[in-house]
Amino acid sequence: MNKEKEKGVTTEYIYNLLKEQIFEWKLSPGQKINIDHLSKELNISPIPLREVLSRFHSEKLVILEPYKGYRVSGILDDQSMTDMLEARILIETHAIRNIIRFNRLHILDGMTRLMEQIASIKMGSSYKEVLEFNQLDHLFHLTMVKATENSFLTDAYGGMHCHLHIARFYHVRGEVDQYEASAEHEEIVEAIRSRDIYRAEEAVTNHIWDAKNRLLQKRDKDLKKL
Repeated sequence: MNKEKEKGVTTEYIYNLLKEQIFEWKLSPGQKINIDHLSKELNISPIPLREVLSRFHSEKLVILEPYKGYRVSGILDDQSMTDMLEARILIETHAIRNIIRFNRLHILDGMTRLMEQIASIKMGSSYKEVLEFNQLDHLFHLTMVKATENSFLTDAYGGMHCHLHIARFYHVRGEVDQYEASAEHEEIVEAIRSRDIYRAEEAVTNHIWDAKNRLLQKRDKDLKKL
């Protein structure tokens, strides 16, 4: 393995390791990141660590403050979450209309495979399963958006990093909504397959709002206990 490839593997390992720590709140929302301390703790060079933090900055998982350095970004408040999901619904319902009207139903094969993979994940105590669920769910929805063949919409959708923001709430909930999501994904697929635009739009809209409510319900219960 040459040095560049070795560096790439090392950087990807660090990326996944820190991502897991952020999603498990081991690096908690708002926490300042001391690069020297973290590099010693993980026994890695500060250089690839800085590269990873720069990547996280582009994904809005960390914030770079002038003269202060990096800190973990806060989780979305209710209004920000609502605004993001409204934008997501606009893009995804447009994608569904596009798929049905232009007969791009071939994408359903890929969506079905992803749906089956999501349903088959055996959730355990490791957060790796949560990240796998989150990534597959992201790909399921991204497949619809990419079917528009509109790079501007795809870039806008990707730029929201909505699944990364949502994943951080799973730590509060204590579990993923695997079974509910699987049933809702199936309804989306079947509605598109039947070429029923209204049913498909309603299915994806309900899925997005219901997922939000499931995530925030546990958080609100915990807040009432304080």
